[in-house]
Amino acid sequence: MEFDGALSEALRTRFLSDDRVTIVRCDFLRFRLPDVPYKVLGNIPFNRTAAIVRRLVQADSPPRDAWLVVQREAAERFAGGPCSRETLPSLLLKPWWQIEIVRRFRRTDFDPPPRVDAVALWLAHRTRPLVDRIQAAPYRRFMRSCFGRDGHSIRRCLRSEFTRTQIHRLSRDLRFDPSGPPSGLTFDQWLALFRFRRLAGLPNRF
Repeated sequence: MEFDGALSEALRTRFLSDDRVTIVRCDFLRFRLPDVPYKVLGNIPFNRTAAIVRRLVQADSPPRDAWLVVQREAAERFAGGPCSRETLPSLLLKPWWQIEIVRRFRRTDFDPPPRVDAVALWLAHRTRPLVDRIQAAPYRRFMRSCFGRDGHSIRRCLRSEFTRTQIHRLSRDLRFDPSGPPSGLTFDQWLALFRFRRLAGLPNRF
């Protein structure tokens, strides 16, 4: 798929004799994704990374996996740990997607070289989600409520969901410093916090 007219025609000429390749001139964000199992590979426009990732992960029929060349900072934001610290976007994706930075490119690998560092980002749709469909909305609300408070400590972010005693015990059991930032927790620790809240049947403490 190529949006630029000249480039799409050049690709048609290049692959004219290859029946395995079909060139489509289209904006990916307007393209109807297949209903059959498929994969996505692409060197995408860096300024549309968030929109393209959102299009893939929210599709009614998402890809089995996607291999995308993106700007390094964007990849770290979606991949989170262990490549970087967890972010709200990474935590909202990880129950349903495995996300990794699988290759780091040199700028000279491209012609012309970009002004920013680029990497290959891999997103694989989990066959067995870590959060089931019924709990998907509560999980997202929990993450936005707790993690989406920039500049606050873990203790302060969690106190709308847990008592002080519970936060103390959870920090001991899950081995985290409640005075640290929310980004200091791993995805596994956040998932454990959500599961504890769900199993305990705790009401919101707003």
